[in-house]
Amino acid sequence: MVFSLDTLRRTALTAVPFAALLLAPLSADAQPFERVATDVGNTGLSVTNAGTLGRPGVANDPSGLPSFEYPLNSGIEHLFEAGLWVGARRPDGVVSVRTGAVTSSGGYSPGAPGFEFAQEATFQRRSSLQTSPFFSPLATSQQDFITAYSDTLALLPGTNTPLPDVQNQLGLSVQQTSYAWSFPFTEYFVIVEYEITNVSGGPLTDIWVGLWDDLVVRNVVTTTEGGGAFFNKGARGILGYPDYEGGTGALTNANPDSQYVSYAFNAGGQEESLNTYGSIAFLGAEWSDPGSAGRPAAQRFFHPNVAQQYRDLGLPEPRLNPRFWLFGGNDPDPALARPADDLERYQRMQQPYPNPAAFASDAAYENARDAFYGGGQGIGRLQTDGTIGAGNWIGLTSVGPFAALASGESVTVTFALVAALKPEQFQTVPVGREADTPEARTNLRTNVFWAQETYAGEDANYNGALDPGEDINGNGVLDRYLIPEPPSSPQLRVELEQGKAILYWTEFAEQSVDPVTGRVDFEGYRVYRSDPGDDRAGNILGDAGLIAQYDNPGNEVGFNNGLDAIRLDTPVTFEGDPNEYRYRFEAAGLLDGWQYAFAVTAFDEGDTASGLLPLESSKTTNAVRVFPGTEAGTGNKPGVFPNPYRVQAAWDGPLSTQRKLYFYNLPERAQIRVYSLAGEIVAEMDHDAQTATGDIRWFDDFSTDDRVVAGGVHAWDILSDNSLRISSGLYLFSVQDLDSGETETGKFVILR
Repeated sequence: MVFSLDTLRRTALTAVPFAALLLAPLSADAQPFERVATDVGNTGLSVTNAGTLGRPGVANDPSGLPSFEYPLNSGIEHLFEAGLWVGARRPDGVVSVRTGAVTSSGGYSPGAPGFEFAQEATFQRRSSLQTSPFFSPLATSQQDFITAYSDTLALLPGTNTPLPDVQNQLGLSVQQTSYAWSFPFTEYFVIVEYEITNVSGGPLTDIWVGLWDDLVVRNVVTTTEGGGAFFNKGARGILGYPDYEGGTGALTNANPDSQYVSYAFNAGGQEESLNTYGSIAFLGAEWSDPGSAGRPAAQRFFHPNVAQQYRDLGLPEPRLNPRFWLFGGNDPDPALARPADDLERYQRMQQPYPNPAAFASDAAYENARDAFYGGGQGIGRLQTDGTIGAGNWIGLTSVGPFAALASGESVTVTFALVAALKPEQFQTVPVGREADTPEARTNLRTNVFWAQETYAGEDANYNGALDPGEDINGNGVLDRYLIPEPPSSPQLRVELEQGKAILYWTEFAEQSVDPVTGRVDFEGYRVYRSDPGDDRAGNILGDAGLIAQYDNPGNEVGFNNGLDAIRLDTPVTFEGDPNEYRYRFEAAGLLDGWQYAFAVTAFDEGDTASGLLPLESSKTTNAVRVFPGTEAGTGNKPGVFPNPYRVQAAWDGPLSTQRKLYFYNLPERAQIRVYSLAGEIVAEMDHDAQTATGDIRWFDDFSTDDRVVAGGVHAWDILSDNSLRISSGLYLFSVQDLDSGETETGKFVILR
């Protein structure tokens, strides 16, 4: 377990007066800034050890780590940056909000104003997957990322860079843990847990915790917009907004919905892309209540679902308070302008918008609220500003108030970043982009539900207590993140032959034990394949269809066709690969040059007694993308396809740098040259069948690094060596075999 401060250091801090703490920076090892990204499911989220989420530069560099990408490798991003906010009142009466990220055109910068947490640890990685190099029995998910940071330093660790706003430090140490899984019902989200400890030496009161965000949903591969035009097409919305009384501002219902979500979608961008939601969902909190006269100290669950418990204890009830303001900060309504200081930030964390106390009646307040939020039907300002290029909204999902937090005690607040496809009927442009109705949000609600279920674990009624019948594993403790699991994903290897893909996979999924039932319940395997052209839509694995299934005979699950048809008598091994492959499947009829994705999943038998359907491992875990074509060194005459080439070919992207043409029937090692009719060299390419996997931008934008490309083909982006677009006409080419020295020639036509 990683802790942000050791016990000795915590003890020393509790003895230091608060004012002295602010003047005496803690000593810290020089921990570098670090950013890592999830990749076990179908969601790629970057997290850092400085209190920020996302990768702000993703629009300018899509080939790097994702920011908040779903589906993975689609180019559809959902976040510029996000960061933790903690607001509280110190013992000296000062109100402060410590911010992990603020509105900034460049995103995180060391020591920049508003980035007030400093790293105290690099990432520790853990995984529940036994095949992972980070396997640990202590892992919660298939990909745990654990780090720590604080607001207690004066200088950035290992540097002379001053940290901003040192005088307003609260004295916080934060352990941040993110969790990701690859199961089909979990691959849409990443859960981020913040354990926030008061190390100031004095109590903090009236605490609010929030996740600040700049959610932006755009396809960074296919969009042609940059700058402000990239960000202003967004639309926002919320679920679970509390009910207030107009005129008095009294909170009448803190729990109007089962879900507490701030979401975004692309309302005005016209790039070729799927229509998706990106969201931040509050899942719950655990609070160390220091107690008071008549109320014992206790560890309490904090969520609007238990508001009545807090009222009974005389405590302020848990409340969600979503807020929004414009990036430019130039709205005539000051409540929608950018908060200028800590007092304004703290007010934003607490005060609803619009302020119900400012209206003379319930009807007037509800009209103003619906005009801004849309009233659930997607016709408010938040949903429609993006259609007119005015949708650059910043969001804040805050929860509170936690009445007090004693020195040395913690509050753990958990959010999920959840993505979702809009249903098929909302995938049209532009109507599908603009739609934000209950029907459009169907998949978003489903995916948020599974994030809640995953967090809840044994807490079936979401009340934070272990009630009768909830102790599934019988250990007497309320266990969160305890969910039924499908079998492990097989290890998959794909070999290419002319027009074929040969799939091999391992058998270790057959020994998987479900953590809830404790049974080995493996049932069978399913084989999936995408179709040509699915890659351009950005969801090649989501579109992959079932082409074969093999499962155990003699029961009521599956086809009962057995595994003998694909099981090898003797396992197959490959040089440099430690795996033994027990199964083989041949997929024929593949078209040269197109991208196909293959995946093999394992599924269990479910539990008919409890009504649990069979669970299946994720297609994304072992998916392999392949490009069939001719084998290398066949001795056949080299050629070009498509020939003639017409812009745009069916597999091309929308940009001139996303074109693709193939040379085929190539030797093992070759030099390819393209000439104009005047004999000038237009382009030169070196080909090596053993290492070539595609080196043009098309592969960076529409494929993945682990692709398999036939050895006898080589792709060209139809650009000159000076990266200039070539004109229409007839071109000549030569292919020199670098082993034999022999040269073959040919010609092809470009039509624009």
